[in-house]
Amino acid sequence: MRDLFVLLTAIAGMSLLAVPAQGQTIWSRPYQPNQIALEAIVPDLPADDASVASGAAFLTATRSLNDNVELAAELPVARYATDADASTAVGNPYVGFGLSSSSLPILLELGLRIPATPTNEALRAGRRADMGRTAAFRDESVAPSVLLNGRLPLGRRASLRLRSGLTYASAERTGTDGTENRWRLPYSAQLWWNGERFMTGLSVAGRPRLSSSSPDRTTHRAVVSVMLDGARVQPGLLVGTGLDPLVQDGRFAAVAGLTVSLSYSR
Repeated sequence: MRDLFVLLTAIAGMSLLAVPAQGQTIWSRPYQPNQIALEAIVPDLPADDASVASGAAFLTATRSLNDNVELAAELPVARYATDADASTAVGNPYVGFGLSSSSLPILLELGLRIPATPTNEALRAGRRADMGRTAAFRDESVAPSVLLNGRLPLGRRASLRLRSGLTYASAERTGTDGTENRWRLPYSAQLWWNGERFMTGLSVAGRPRLSSSSPDRTTHRAVVSVMLDGARVQPGLLVGTGLDPLVQDGRFAAVAGLTVSLSYSR
């Protein structure tokens, strides 16, 4: 836990030097305008020498331009650490717009990721930590995305949030002519329960690839998140597992993280 706090603090300090960024997270509470959030996520890494200080942080923000349009951005940063060495990498930033309906609980996200990812060991941790969002640590060109969010009330305290859409990116293939086209279908389903002081979410998220001559493994995850429902500040934590290794090999590939959201201009 001390190493996790060090990761959160160190990457937050680096990220705050840049332009605040959002919003492709599903762990922050849904449909909150004008919000800044920081998430530090520690995934399961197969390397024996990787420490729990390996993972990724995502600095996100939204800004409402009017009742139906919000600006969104995100800055991802990854870190891979061992007892002997450590490396850090800035991922592909995200910028976009959210278009919401005045009469229906739906939100359309139009955005893209700008290529910035270098090649170093930190990407191994980043790729395993960017769950619930479009790919933040891939060696791709500009990657546009279209995502539709819907929220269904389930009684007075519970709600179901559904999210899916399409993303596209191209990548140069070493030793071959042309580029590789990558279409993905990110999706998530999240059940929220609003308590007196806490909010609890149970989520399933995945990002399968639809087209590729050599597709990478599709990863599905299930995550439980708990958040203090404060008026301005909402700290929280999340724990979960990869569903693919659990179903196929019976292996529990744990993931854990800390989140904090700050609401402003209310």
